[in-house]
Amino acid sequence: MNSKQLTAFRAIMQQGSMTDAARHLGVSQPAISRLVRDLEQSLGFRLFERRNGRLHATPGARAFHAEVERHFCGMERLGRCADHIRMMKSGQLRVGATALFAETVLPEVMARFRLGRDEVALSLAAEPASELLQRIAVHGYELGLVELPAETGAVQAGPAWRSELYCIAPPGHRFASQDRVRVEDLDREPFIPVGSADELRYQRLERLLRDHLVRPDEQAGADQFTVARALVRAGLGVALVDPFSARQWASEGGVARPFAPTLSFCFGFVLPAAREGDTLEQAFIDSFEAAVGTELALQPIEPDEAARV
Repeated sequence: MNSKQLTAFRAIMQQGSMTDAARHLGVSQPAISRLVRDLEQSLGFRLFERRNGRLHATPGARAFHAEVERHFCGMERLGRCADHIRMMKSGQLRVGATALFAETVLPEVMARFRLGRDEVALSLAAEPASELLQRIAVHGYELGLVELPAETGAVQAGPAWRSELYCIAPPGHRFASQDRVRVEDLDREPFIPVGSADELRYQRLERLLRDHLVRPDEQAGADQFTVARALVRAGLGVALVDPFSARQWASEGGVARPFAPTLSFCFGFVLPAAREGDTLEQAFIDSFEAAVGTELALQPIEPDEAARV
């Protein structure tokens, strides 16, 4: 028994005659007859008999046809599954990120990526960077998005980019009249520093302020950009934040301006170590870059460059 024999048998059952089945399949009637004869020999019972010049299916043929239909339906499902995989419309994609990305840019990117991919099991989770990298290392996520530099030794670094920090201020602040906020503008300005002294970004800002003899009036510190945004909203001062938080802040009516001199903000994707990114993961990265690149000036970098820029 082989697939050609089953296809010929199915065509006869659907078309009602060998002549019509042959025409439907684009083969000769003798070829159909031979395939059915070989199938009957393999099965050990008759499939068709002629009465009054017409072909009639035997009870055994009708019972066998039900099983053949299930077989072909299964094959069709496998074909559709392969099509979906090939076109990146099915599969699983678990994305992990720090709160900064999970609460700003990623929901919008995921909504766009979801279009036309209804059968993709898509999820997003927010975790602190250290825990996120541990989860990725044990394949808890297919993709992660983190600020760089980061301890990525246990994971595989993916595409990375450099952007810049922005200064955000409450609505109506004097910075609204400026195209750019300069470091000198922070002197004696109520200010919310973000991060801790052991972070490279924090150290760069401290060095910049010291070099320009600028002393902001530090009102309260924040451990992350999302907290800084809340403190700015409460009127405690201005803050330097990532471009995604700045974009969201501006959309809510706040003031967001580029900062000079430029302070870099680097970020990138990470994957489980020794894992080849599949087409679904690469498609998500491409969607992210396409969505973000239309609004921000992103410069691709090597992940290890983040510690030097």
